[in-house]
Formats: sequence, C-alpha cells, structure tokens
Amino acid sequence: MKKGKARGISRPTAERLSEYLLILEQHLFCGKETISSKELADVYGNTPSQVRQDLFQLEKTGRIRHGYNVNTLKTAIRNKLGLENTTNLAIIGCGKLGSAIAEHVPFSSYGMNLVALFDSHKSLIGKKIGGVVVENVADLEKSVRKMKISIATLCVPPSAAQEVVDKLVSAGGVRGILNYTQRRLKVPDSIVVRDRQIVCSFMQLAFFSNQGI
Repeated sequence: MKKGKARGISRPTAERLSEYLLILEQHLFCGKETISSKELADVYGNTPSQVRQDLFQLEKTGRIRHGYNVNTLKTAIRNKLGLENTTNLAIIGCGKLGSAIAEHVPFSSYGMNLVALFDSHKSLIGKKIGGVVVENVADLEKSVRKMKISIATLCVPPSAAQEVVDKLVSAGGVRGILNYTQRRLKVPDSIVVRDRQIVCSFMQLAFFSNQGI
C-alpha cells in the first residue's frame, strides 16, 4: 500500500487533521470559541510546531492574535478533508460490533452516508439496523457497484475476511477499508486499509499494565 497524497496533503497529515477536528468539536462543546496551537498539541500529543505546520496547509484557518477561531478552523479542516462531499459507506458483518457501529456512529456529520449493510446469517438478512436494511453478502459485488460504495467496514470472522475483501476489490470503486478482523488483508496499492485489531490493543494494554507503564 503506497503512502500517497490526498487533496494535496500526506496521509499522516490527513490523519492528524481528522483528530484535530474532533478536538475542536469538543472545545466548542465546552463553550470555547478560540484555541491555540499549544492547546491542540497538548490534547493530541504532539508539538505546537507540528500543529502549525499542519494548519499552514489549510485555507482561511481563522488565525487570530492568540490562536485560532474554532469554527473557522473546523470549516477549513472539513474542506481540506473533503467532508462537505458525500462518501458512500458499507458495513460487512452485522453482529454486535457491526450493528453498534451502524447504530451509533454519526456518519452523516462527517461527510459519509451509510448506504448498505451485509451479512450471511438468515436471521439478520432483511432486518433494519440504523435505518438500513441488511442485505445478503452474496449480493455484495452487485450492490457495491450499484451504490457506488467507496468505504467498507469489515466486521466479519477472520476466516471470511480475505474472501470478502476480494469481492470488494472485484466490484471496483472501494478506496478504503476499516478492518476490525484479526486478519491482515491483501489489497491493491490503490486501497487504503486501517486495521483496528481490538485483541492486539488489549494485549498491548495488558503488557503496559503489567509493566507498570
């Protein structure tokens, strides 16, 4: 998978900007209308210099004498990340994890439209979750093409993960996969994969806990 650029910024920068956006929203929720690069850096865990470098790539950042206007900076980040556009998203695997994501993640607030859910279990097919009807995973390729799905979230058993991914690749159009399985996926360079292997996270936390870190 190549480390290319999107919308004129590197992928690491895009990842940091997305997290800055969540920090800004929390800042507004607390009634604060301005924020400094140091405040952003302290919450994120990097340096004010890195924050300023990242924000320098934006237009109309709302820079004021002692920081940034939060609303203006939010808009600038959303524009740079393309969140004013709509990206169609699907979830494959509608067990407890997939269902929780479908029901509780505010996709529409971040330029995403949850258009499809897929599963292989007869008890789930036809059921409505988060306002979307679960389809048979056998129809995955056809539906991905029809609905122009760009992002897929994988919540299937590890044994089924690569087969599902191969179908997504065959369908064409999918540019990003959020992988909640414990399987490393093989994809073309044109597809970005983000692994969220929960078991690994628990193992790491257990290690740090046992080491007293």
